[in-house]
Amino acid sequence: MRTDLAMESKRNAGGVEGVSEQTETRGCVTVTRIDVQSDRAARILEKPTGRYVTLKAEPESFMDRDKRSEIANALADELHMMTPKLQSAMVIGLGNRYVTADALGTKTAEYVLVTRHVHLHMKDYLPEGTPVTSSFCANVLGVTGMETAEVVSALTERIRPDAVILVDSLAAADVRHIGCVIQANDSGIAPGSGVGNFRTMLTRELLKVPVVALGVPTVVSAETIVRDSGAKAPQGTELGGLIVAPKDIDAIIRDLARVLSDAINRMLFGENYPEIEQLLR
Repeated sequence: MRTDLAMESKRNAGGVEGVSEQTETRGCVTVTRIDVQSDRAARILEKPTGRYVTLKAEPESFMDRDKRSEIANALADELHMMTPKLQSAMVIGLGNRYVTADALGTKTAEYVLVTRHVHLHMKDYLPEGTPVTSSFCANVLGVTGMETAEVVSALTERIRPDAVILVDSLAAADVRHIGCVIQANDSGIAPGSGVGNFRTMLTRELLKVPVVALGVPTVVSAETIVRDSGAKAPQGTELGGLIVAPKDIDAIIRDLARVLSDAINRMLFGENYPEIEQLLR
């Protein structure tokens, strides 16, 4: 199974020229920054050139309110380094809201504070310098009949934000990374690629604005689990299309959506976040 995580791709590939890596610890979070700097390295890792940041914490940290806040702060700082001070931003929740393991993007987008309508009608209520924000849940081709890239491109052209933040569920090649590794990158995302549903990639080149892709692995292939356990699949069993999610995936998605949306809100609104949250909620 293909992995969406650059840290897994680099680990599997070993030392690759044109790839740099830096790791640091911030409280309960381990931050790893990987730069894919050459086309050759991108081909080996199967990841476009760009910056990839992963934040890893213990699974129980996402169930603790204080730890979630710590993770969100660390992620907000990394997102801020990927995007300069934004005057406007659009958050797009990718994935299928009707499939729990694929609903991270839509759940996150629902929690992001939106101010575009307030700017249009009641701007004086907002603190000075508040960015214009909007969010949208794109859903999937099988539900809408429209390619995600078509929908997001049309919205971006119409709204014209300074940047687009894409949020999606990811796939991992290591079961230990499910639900506890957050990845952000500035190279874009191909919705569904981790489970073999390759759609048009959403990139800066396509949307004509800076893009930040954000996600957490929520599934792993059955083949990976069997391989890592050292067992053999029963004869005649086809595991290629079997994707596995944890039994408590609903709680995992709920907690992750809170962390990701909190980080996005902190990055966008800075010290005005509490005031804007009180105003809008």
